[in-house]
Amino acid sequence: MATSSRKTVRSRSVSPGLLKKKRPSPPKVSKFQKSPDRNSFGHLASILTGGDRISMLKAVDRLQGRARVLVELACFSNFQFVRLAAISHLSFDSDALVEIAKYCQYADTRAAAVDELSMHAPGLIEVACSSLFKDTRIDAVSILEDPEALAAVSIKSPNKDSRDAAMDKIVEDSHALSKVAMESSYRSIRQKAVKKLSSDHESLSVLMISAKYPDVRKHAAASLSDYVEDVNDIDTLIELAKFSPSEDARYLAVGRLSEHPWALKTIIYESKFKDAKSTALMLLSDIVYEIEDPEMLSEVAILSPYEDCREVAVERLVGQSSALLSVANKAKYKDSRERAVDKLKDDTESLKSISKLSRYPDTRKKAHTIVSHPEFFKEQLSRILG
Repeated sequence: MATSSRKTVRSRSVSPGLLKKKRPSPPKVSKFQKSPDRNSFGHLASILTGGDRISMLKAVDRLQGRARVLVELACFSNFQFVRLAAISHLSFDSDALVEIAKYCQYADTRAAAVDELSMHAPGLIEVACSSLFKDTRIDAVSILEDPEALAAVSIKSPNKDSRDAAMDKIVEDSHALSKVAMESSYRSIRQKAVKKLSSDHESLSVLMISAKYPDVRKHAAASLSDYVEDVNDIDTLIELAKFSPSEDARYLAVGRLSEHPWALKTIIYESKFKDAKSTALMLLSDIVYEIEDPEMLSEVAILSPYEDCREVAVERLVGQSSALLSVANKAKYKDSRERAVDKLKDDTESLKSISKLSRYPDTRKKAHTIVSHPEFFKEQLSRILG
């Protein structure tokens, strides 16, 4: 009985090894999962620098919209097909294309960038003016057709090659040519513009009157000198008299202004040619009887080489103290100064002014003598003392 129960206990006992719980073995990782993530942008760098052609082009396609990366590829990739593919994805980013055309060391890539800019004039203007490469600057100019855009290059470009190339393409557009002549800081370009306007009288007239550069006014006058008889604008005739290098043209211009005293006065004071000045003064003297303006009459009295004209001018200034004072202080001829002082003998203040301010000692002395005469001086003192 005892034996039977001992056997039963042994049969129910558990082996110690079975009490340990087994750990599950880690799952096996497939070879596909261990390889680089082909869908990440980071993986594209290795493909773009060392993959096969098709993989590289696909990688570039994936970068569409990432302008900064595409510009880097266009400028620095050693593979032409990668650079050109990058350019094709930048067709709507003019700023990026301009940057490439200005700085990229690869001529083929710069040319592709310029082609993509063919419909974007501001970008082409910037490239034509500031690309580091002559061939690219010239390419940009060759695409430009709008005269205003070409004028902008002619005016702004610091590079002679693109300035000249742009200037050569502006044909018969007077507005663009006039703009270049007016605004360019480069003398040779301004002269080319004026030369192209040689048959446009109206534009030449505007340049003579309004151009800020003396050389432009001078060249415009030279171009217009052969057509003086066709010019009717007073301001243009004045400028011709002042600047034309042709003596005949100056003479004709002044002659056509004989009925305009103020124009003749302008020529007298502003023309750099002695013949134009003397002709204008002669004509102004000839019409002294017709002049009503005191300032014009004083000019005749001060400057005219004809004594009879000077005398008439002074006589017609009687009662015009300020004008006579000007004659007494400035007149080149002694007879005019003395006549002016005589006409002012009852104007004490004017005589005192002449005695101090006249350019000529004899006139200052004459005025002083009149003021200091005993009877005259006594009268003045009486007036002052009341």
